[in-house]
This record gives sequence, structure tokens and C-alpha cells, in this order.
Amino acid sequence: METIVLFDTRLKAVLEAFNEALTHRELCYDLSTLTHYGFSGSDEINLALKRTMAVFKGLGIDPKQHFGYFYRVDISKGQTSRQWRASKLGFYLVLSNGLPRNPYTGALQLEMLNAFLEKLQ
Repeated sequence: METIVLFDTRLKAVLEAFNEALTHRELCYDLSTLTHYGFSGSDEINLALKRTMAVFKGLGIDPKQHFGYFYRVDISKGQTSRQWRASKLGFYLVLSNGLPRNPYTGALQLEMLNAFLEKLQ
């Protein structure tokens, strides 16, 4: 005889929240630190982020597994800003999708391609 387990809708919501918390725990890279890697600011970061999300979607990977955001409020200035967080894979994929003139982006692309080509030989 098979057993059917019915979950209370509240329990389902708690389990979904727990799963989301586990996913967000892995998002430990702050994308604003990309300004230390040759990105000029949030517009350039957002462009590379959009490209990266398109890559994930094209591969059938849910970008929510690698990216999340929260809002930072500066009460003294009366400003709110969106702060993006990423997994390690997401962070480096955003870095590799930076503008071609960015030396860090170029170096990462070259390093990845060299490593790939070495494995082919």
C-alpha cells in the first residue's frame, strides 16, 4: 500500500523559504566589488550581469541559483540602492562578460581559453 503525504500550505511555504535561504547562503560575492576589477560603475556591471543571465538562461540554468539582490538604504542621504550578490560561478562569469577593454576581463577570458585548450591536447 502506498502512502500519500499531504503538506500543509504553511509547511510548504516554510520549506520554500528554507530552500531560498540555502540558495542565498551561497551568494557571498558582492558585485559592486567589480569596480576593483576595472568596471567603471553600476551601469557597466549591470550590462555584464544581463549578459551573464542570458548565458544561464540559454543553458537552462535558473539565474536565481547564482544571483540575488537586496536593497541598501542610506537614511542620511535618503537613497535606496539595489545591491547584487552572486555565487562564485556567477561572479566570475560576470567578470568574464565585462567590456573588452577591461584588462581583467581580457585576462580572465584568455586564461580560461588557455586552460580549455590545454585539456584538449
